[in-house]
Amino acid sequence: MSNARSLARGLNRIRLGSRALIAATTLAASIGGGLALSQPASASTNADHFLSKVIPCESGGNPRAVNSIGAGGLFQFLPSTWHGVGGKGLPQHASVAEQWQRARILYAQQGTSPWYASKPCWGHKI
Repeated sequence: MSNARSLARGLNRIRLGSRALIAATTLAASIGGGLALSQPASASTNADHFLSKVIPCESGGNPRAVNSIGAGGLFQFLPSTWHGVGGKGLPQHASVAEQWQRARILYAQQGTSPWYASKPCWGHKI
C-alpha cells in the first residue's frame, strides 16, 4: 500500500473519531446536570477533593465574593459559565449547596481547566 493511501485511511479514521467525539460532547452537554449525577462515586469524590482545594484560592471561602471581572461565589464563576452549567441569576447569590453542585458539573465537563489561573495556589495541595 502506498504511503499516500495509508495516510488517507488514517485521516479518515481520525475524521470518524472526531465526529464521534463531537457527538458524544454534544450529547453530554444536552443532558447537563444529569451527567454529574450519573458519575461513579469515585469521580464525585475526586471532584470534591479538588474543589475543596480550589475554594481558598478562588474566594477565600466567601460564597458571596465577587472579583474585579465579575466572577463570583466560592468557585469564582463568570456569569456566562454559571448559566452554562444551569445556574440562574448570579453565583454569589446562590446557596453554597448550589454553588457546589454547579462546580461539580463544570468539573465533570472540563476538569481543572476552569481554575487554571489559580493553579499556583491549589496545584501543590492536591
